[in-house]
Amino acid sequence: MKCDACGAEEMIPFKCRYCSGAFCSVHRLPPNHQCALLQDFLERPAKDREFIERVQGKSGSPQERVASSFRNAVTLRFSKTELAHLLLGTALVTAVGLSLNNYNLRWDFLAIFISAFMVHELGHKFLAQIYRAWAEFRVIFYGAAMTAISALPILPFKFIAPGAVFVSGSLSEARHGRVSWIGPLTNLAMGSGFIVAYLIGETALDFPSQILAVGARFNGLIALFNLIPFMGLDGSKIFAWNKGIWVVTFLGAIGLFIGSDLISGGGMLRFLSGLF
Repeated sequence: MKCDACGAEEMIPFKCRYCSGAFCSVHRLPPNHQCALLQDFLERPAKDREFIERVQGKSGSPQERVASSFRNAVTLRFSKTELAHLLLGTALVTAVGLSLNNYNLRWDFLAIFISAFMVHELGHKFLAQIYRAWAEFRVIFYGAAMTAISALPILPFKFIAPGAVFVSGSLSEARHGRVSWIGPLTNLAMGSGFIVAYLIGETALDFPSQILAVGARFNGLIALFNLIPFMGLDGSKIFAWNKGIWVVTFLGAIGLFIGSDLISGGGMLRFLSGLF
């Protein structure tokens, strides 16, 4: 759908609550698209207009703005629409996780599987709100359809991208890059933690847990997929912002995936080697 103000294509346009027009993130507020009912907007309760000014970073002292950014991040505001989309996205990811385990219900496996998806998306939202930007998760039809299809047990390859966190606001390219970067970073951090926990269990406790190795490998795979520098994935934004950071992060994801695969038996590497 096209923005009624500038004609830009928007996959998920914003609907003006006053004139009911469809707009992009830049023109979503009534003053930005010369709303025909702008006067109604200006007559809103003062607290509503102050909230918008605070979110846009146009009010308060520097100390108040820092405190506001902190509140925005800690509270992680969710709309009812976003919660519904997150619930649907999580259900699709759960279905894929069940298919990987032959539909045998293992709560530890599902918890690790779902957390890799949730923490990744919430990482984007967390940093975007620190930067005082609007950030909400939305299911994307084609990604959700591919995720649902890949939940079929007959398919050997799995696709896990039911949606994404959409961000809007006056963010610089560097901040957009960091918001994209933090998603794969959460997976690298979680995956590394799983490997450390696995090695401690194996060496100090003589009780290696394969589920930890699987969690590390899955987080490495999620990071690798999202670091692909095209298709609108995180990697394309990180690459445009800082190619050096993209290379280092991509190599880290490869290292995490290969390392976790080796400690869990090297099954994925054997499978790939059989293809070539």
